Order: sequence, then C-alpha cells, then structure tokens
Amino acid sequence: MTAFLVSQSTKTMPLRVRQQSRSALAIAKWLETHPLVEKVVYPGLNSFPQKQLADKYHRNGLHGGMLWFDVRGGDKAAIKLMNTVERPWSLCENLGATESIITACAVMTHANMIKEDRLKVGISDGFIRISCGIEDTEDPIRSLKNSLDRL
Repeated sequence: MTAFLVSQSTKTMPLRVRQQSRSALAIAKWLETHPLVEKVVYPGLNSFPQKQLADKYHRNGLHGGMLWFDVRGGDKAAIKLMNTVERPWSLCENLGATESIITACAVMTHANMIKEDRLKVGISDGFIRISCGIEDTEDPIRSLKNSLDRL
C-alpha cells in the first residue's frame, strides 16, 4: 500500500511544488507590505540576501513553499495571530502538506527552548513559519490580512 501511495503522489508532485512556490512568493511579497510585519524571509524575494544563489540553484524560479516572517508585537501578537487565523490555514507542526500550515515557532515547535538559545538560532518571539499548500493563492492572503489587521 505504501508503494502505491508514493507512486500516486509522485505523479502530481511537479504540480504541487509549482503551486506551493507560486503561493509562497505571492504571500511573501504581500507580507512585505503589511505594517505589522517586521521582516519576511523567502528565497524568491529580491530582499533575500542570497537571491542570486537561490535563482542559480532553484529550477524554473521555483523557490519552494516555505517562508517565515516576524510579526510586530512578539509572542503576544504571534499567539493572537494563531488564535484568529482562519481557513485555509491549519495550525500544526507539520511541513509540506497540501493544505497551508502556519506556526508560531516560539510558542509551538520551539517552546521548550530557553529564550536565549532560541534567539541564538534566529527564532524571535514573533517568528511565524508558513508552509504553503495548493489552495488558490488569494485565500491564504485574505485570511492573513484579516488576522493581521485585528492585531
């Protein structure tokens, strides 16, 4: 059964990666314009420090479905964002699914780390990790806008 599922999912992988990458770029560009977002990191952005290197090694300008941003207001804002974000976002500590996933790392995946250690590895209090799914790109942006505008 496992081999069958792997075989089936590999057939649609190029389609999924293309949509996830397109969504991630659109979301990252939109986040850069929001006043409550301090920083956005995604290899497809012109602001990415290693953009030239990413363009060289990422085929067809597809930079993947993962990005992160810092929300102003630290962990309190991050928690409020997690509490108000609506579908299509799912709150979980998974990556690479077909649905879009959002995580406040300081209070979820890295909550067991002391703050000093967490900051040393680059995870601020307002660090939000996104794994883009295959939904229509406008849906996750609309949901993020609604939630960020309520902070």
